[in-house]
Amino acid sequence: MDLGGKKAVVTGAGGPGLGQACAHRLAGLGAAVAVVDLSEEGAARVAAEVRERWGARAVAVQGNVFDWAQAERIVRESREKLGGLDILVNNVGGGPAGPFFKQTKDEIDLAVHLTLMGTLYCSRAALDVMIPQRSGRIINVASEGGRIGMKNLVVYNACKSGVIGFTRNLAHEVAPYGIYVLGVCPGIMLHETLKAILRDPDAYPGAWESMMEGFSRVPLGRPSEPEEVANMVAFLASEAASYMCGVSVSMGGGMAMD
Repeated sequence: MDLGGKKAVVTGAGGPGLGQACAHRLAGLGAAVAVVDLSEEGAARVAAEVRERWGARAVAVQGNVFDWAQAERIVRESREKLGGLDILVNNVGGGPAGPFFKQTKDEIDLAVHLTLMGTLYCSRAALDVMIPQRSGRIINVASEGGRIGMKNLVVYNACKSGVIGFTRNLAHEVAPYGIYVLGVCPGIMLHETLKAILRDPDAYPGAWESMMEGFSRVPLGRPSEPEEVANMVAFLASEAASYMCGVSVSMGGGMAMD
């Protein structure tokens, strides 16, 4: 796979986890990368690490993807700093775990905005660039939770179902413009929050229960590493995926096999 000359924007990439892994993987294949994060310090740190490791062009962009005006500014600033936009990786997502009937309006709103609206807003802004140039790739990070039922993550998983549906429907709309829209569905992935849950299950009772339920469905019997999922993101962002359209690829170790 070769992404030489491509300009990529990765959201939620300023901390340990999938976004950071995607920034490194895309840069390792030759892409220039905009590292987007709510934390200016985190974005700058990861961008510096990418430059040092790969010798690639990497810039930091601070912003809140689930604010409409900021999403537009994030895409505009990334394009200006990189000199173009070819790839958008919508990686931001999250929200509190626990029984839905105990969640507050603010908790529900946060999960919806983090997990769904940021993907919609950034994609909309990116299309203002990609449609006129008649090329581009939008890679949406969904979840195996969007395919299967699971308690304690009701809003998050419902929003990830929305991301899967958005990916499928937008692909129909923009394929005639030479734009690919694809998704990837991680299952249980090793990240800082998961490590914290494993260290102290009592501090995260709802999340622990959901995680154990999820593990029981994984034939491979382990969580994925962010780098494993980033490999699939890079594949979908490349010409190697030139005949794929609208699908969200399972990366859950068999968690949601048909």
